[in-house]
Amino acid sequence: MESEQDSNDISREPRELNLVAWYGTIAGLCAIILGGSFFITRAYLENHRENRKNWRPGKIGRLEDDLKAVNRDGREVSLSELKGKIYVAGYQYTDCPGGCLGMASVMKELHDKYRNNPKFHLVSISVNPNGDTPEKMDAWVKDKGVDAPNWWFLTGDAEKIKNYMLRHFKFYATEENTDPLAIATQGQWAHDQRLVIVDGEANIRGYYGVMDVEGGETAVKLLKRDLDMILNPEKKLADYPEIRFPVTQPEVEK
Repeated sequence: MESEQDSNDISREPRELNLVAWYGTIAGLCAIILGGSFFITRAYLENHRENRKNWRPGKIGRLEDDLKAVNRDGREVSLSELKGKIYVAGYQYTDCPGGCLGMASVMKELHDKYRNNPKFHLVSISVNPNGDTPEKMDAWVKDKGVDAPNWWFLTGDAEKIKNYMLRHFKFYATEENTDPLAIATQGQWAHDQRLVIVDGEANIRGYYGVMDVEGGETAVKLLKRDLDMILNPEKKLADYPEIRFPVTQPEVEK
């Protein structure tokens, strides 16, 4: 026999749904969510703009060990001597028929602008130390008109330099060309043709593919801007013109 409570539960009429209240609740929740999203998005954009305005080239690596080499004047030097200076380094050799000359041209532009800045320095490290004697490098420098005391041209032990460029500068491995046509157009050695900025604490601040076919022009602009920012810590990104990256067009199938 059913209890009086069970009988009341069975006979109880279901309540009618108050659609007005239900829709009102949903609308209120949506308004809260949309309002919160608006303020979160606005805060994010404001923070992004502020971060961009204060952006500076980051520290993306570090030269943990020192490199001892021989400068073109015959003097043994070490990269650690450049502590406190901002320098741009390149991997080059005197018999290179093309890319090294292009890299040297960019470095000369930097030298022409900052030659009187005591914090500025340039370093060219030989890809082919066995072929680049100090005397040969010195003659090449004077022939190209880049004879300056704050621009080192380094040679030395080939194995030590190769290992240092791979392990510490993180440059690509060098390969010897054997095809006569490649040697005639590219030189005996296929090597990394990026330039790198190193700050006064031996931190790597950026790599720049200044000889890239498509992006080389943009890389030069980025190099010049980043170097200027590091040499002048008071400057902000907003002090420089915007640099637009090239848009790669999709290949059209034939």
